[in-house]
Amino acid sequence: NTIDAAKFENVALGDMQFSDKDWVFLNLAAANKVATIDPLTAATPVHEGNLSTGTRPVHLYRDRNDGEVIWIMNDGDNAAGTTTPGDDLVNCATQGGGSVTVVHNGHLGPGGSPPTLLGTTCLLADGHKVAAFADNKQVFVSSTTAGEIAVLDGDETSANYRKMIARIDLCRSAKETTPCNDESATPITTAFTPNASAPHGIRWSTLTKKVYSIQEGYGEIAEIDPATLAITKTFDLAGTPYTSYGISPDGKYLLLRGETTAPQATKLGVIDLSAATPAVADLTIPELDGTSAGAFKFAPNSGRFYILAGNGATATKKDRLFAFDWTTVAPPALTLLREIPLVSTGGHGFDILAEGAGEVKYLVVSNAAPANSLTIINAIDHQEKQTVAVGANPGGVMVFDSGAALAGNQASN
Repeated sequence: NTIDAAKFENVALGDMQFSDKDWVFLNLAAANKVATIDPLTAATPVHEGNLSTGTRPVHLYRDRNDGEVIWIMNDGDNAAGTTTPGDDLVNCATQGGGSVTVVHNGHLGPGGSPPTLLGTTCLLADGHKVAAFADNKQVFVSSTTAGEIAVLDGDETSANYRKMIARIDLCRSAKETTPCNDESATPITTAFTPNASAPHGIRWSTLTKKVYSIQEGYGEIAEIDPATLAITKTFDLAGTPYTSYGISPDGKYLLLRGETTAPQATKLGVIDLSAATPAVADLTIPELDGTSAGAFKFAPNSGRFYILAGNGATATKKDRLFAFDWTTVAPPALTLLREIPLVSTGGHGFDILAEGAGEVKYLVVSNAAPANSLTIINAIDHQEKQTVAVGANPGGVMVFDSGAALAGNQASN
């Protein structure tokens, strides 16, 4: 089934997510809205409507503490020549900065109700936004340009629900050309002074119960204690090729990803958070030589790890999906299960379908123009099972199955 572009106001489609109660959400950045889709009630998915967010919603997350709640990151104005870069002009024109919109999924079926907008919170901070959810029901939202992390109350029973209750200034004088301002006494209603830390990736560890934020401007990862909001560890990435990261769902490993160009290769490393003294350790994977860095995902049970070969201009090895047995990780070794060949085309995206206790059953790969198709791969033998023609130039792909959220599919972290 295909939903007509007019339902999505004829704008480019962005991030997708689904809730515990099986509603599907799709960001419409240029329309400043999020689309809501009922995938189950009728014979084919039904577009329910488009809810207003803030200016330019980019990422959206399912709350790991309440899967019926979706948090939408509004990155703000990015028009050419703008005098208000990063500002949510819909909700925060006076305060400045981007924002976060929160939606409750509603319920499907008889007597059900469509998703509802709970509200938008202004963060007084510019830049691209990503989020992580701590066990204490605090929501951590980083802003790249501002160089800070906003802490929001994610407890629906709290009088401060959705309010910004604290901020973490990521500025480090040793990494700046001028000393950092002391923001400890800055009121919650006043913007911090921006810095060059450039946070762009934030994760929660279910093992250590800490938040991890990568500062691309500083080349480091900070560990944050959600109880005190203090930075308790810093991992220096200087001298390594690593520029982005993820976390295994069991919270044990930070997965580091980078790229070299002489020679061309994707590079992977890990930080074992369970170690007495966690440190960066490189993985040696010769099969990734010649590739450029692509998207990656873990199985929800941490048993498998998958990474695409990107289609970068300098790559000599393209159109591949690599499947690894993550249970074997022991730096520098990681067992490759299969290097899966993909159709030669303009680029790929992929997603996984996990069931039960988080075991991956299938992988679905999008094949951009000129292939214009989706490939379904069995996650047991890693063999292609079917290729399906779709619309022009598919990009992002999300696999939905009723109840899949409970198996950890599309987990926020």
